[in-house]
Amino acid sequence: MKAPRSLAGAMFAMIFAAVAAAALPMQTAAQDESWLVVRADYGYRDQRNDVTDLVQDLISRGGVNGRVSVSNQTMGGDPARGADKTLRLFARNRRGEQREFDFKEGGSFDVTMFAVFTWSSDWDDCARQRDRDDRFDRDDANRLWIIRAYYGVQRQQAEVTQILRGMVGDQALEINVNNRLMGGDPAPGLDKVLIVVYRYHGREAASAVREGGTLSIP
Repeated sequence: MKAPRSLAGAMFAMIFAAVAAAALPMQTAAQDESWLVVRADYGYRDQRNDVTDLVQDLISRGGVNGRVSVSNQTMGGDPARGADKTLRLFARNRRGEQREFDFKEGGSFDVTMFAVFTWSSDWDDCARQRDRDDRFDRDDANRLWIIRAYYGVQRQQAEVTQILRGMVGDQALEINVNNRLMGGDPAPGLDKVLIVVYRYHGREAASAVREGGTLSIP
């Protein structure tokens, strides 16, 4: 004897609710295990570059096929020529636990290990929303596109994404890095660095140039 449709529907709803309830703790646990990168540096011993903003940007974009490779190209330059470098990620989770992740030059890491920069403000003040203009037009995948750019030193930085986008011409960008072109001096008296994350012919890369140097991409 078949159960009435209304009874069968009710049983299905109960089963679905039970499965959803069981899955909720698993989802919460997965979120708790996500690590927020609060600081990152790349190099060898004391020859290291601060790549915090660069790494956060690469993670938030999902890397390439879900992974971020560790190389001089993706990390914006070579801070210790001839040495075997490492990428150090200093992170913490929602429970406030802290952890250091180390990745060797030539290796890579899975971006799903880390939280994306779209968290709610209850994490802390360093969590920030990404700009809407970060969207990339797939029809223009082969052109040079500035994804994100910062100018300054450590936490005294100015975002100069729009400035650099306006300077791109004929599929290339070559400029002298100085306060005038970058729209001002975000850290007076300090040696500043321009960090650029860009896409060219469907591939993402990064470059870092000190104040007074020349940025030339791709």
